[in-house]
Amino acid sequence: AQKYLDMIGETVIDCVLTTNQTYVDSLKAQGKFDAEAQKIAFQKTYDMVLKFLSAEAKAYIAEVYGDVTEYLTSKIEAQVNLSK
Repeated sequence: AQKYLDMIGETVIDCVLTTNQTYVDSLKAQGKFDAEAQKIAFQKTYDMVLKFLSAEAKAYIAEVYGDVTEYLTSKIEAQVNLSK
């Protein structure tokens, strides 16, 4: 279980940081990071997390926490908040 929790946590952190570096930071510098850009940033991060998580990690989330989307959304939002 700890292996999956570590993998999920590291993946979310890496993906949030990547989205910030490649998308968010430049928009913020231009004063163009609005609500629509926030939605796009979240979707980019969410898609990246799904891409990098193993099938076993996704199955673990589903088994332990139920809804994969809801769980990952909460983890991404928490990490975004920490990254501010």
